[in-house]
Amino acid sequence: NGHRFVWTQSWYPVTALDYLDPARPHQATLLGHSLVVWRDADGQWRCFQDSCPHRAAPLSGKPGGPPAEGRIHPVTKNLECAYHGWQFGGSGAAREIPQSEPGAPKATACASKRSCAASFPTAHAHGLLWVW
Repeated sequence: NGHRFVWTQSWYPVTALDYLDPARPHQATLLGHSLVVWRDADGQWRCFQDSCPHRAAPLSGKPGGPPAEGRIHPVTKNLECAYHGWQFGGSGAAREIPQSEPGAPKATACASKRSCAASFPTAHAHGLLWVW
């Protein structure tokens, strides 16, 4: 019939919601891609590519894992890269870049598309977290 299935244009279940701890980021793999699943300040489950746009450090974390792994910032509830402290909000936009100068330079750095984490739409149904 000429219809071709496009693997990257579909919803996939990634994990059971009961397995997720909202206090930490979780590593997941989908179609060979490393992902990080985490809960943002609004209580929404988010999914990003598991790579900080700054130096490609992993944003996921493991219980008792090394401090170089990602974490949820205790105050802002942003996803934080432990390598240089970059923080990302639920949309993937950079919210904090500690190395940038305050004021306009920081705002410009955070607004740059190169500073954003690659994010994927999520949904939950039937007790599962789904990623597009």
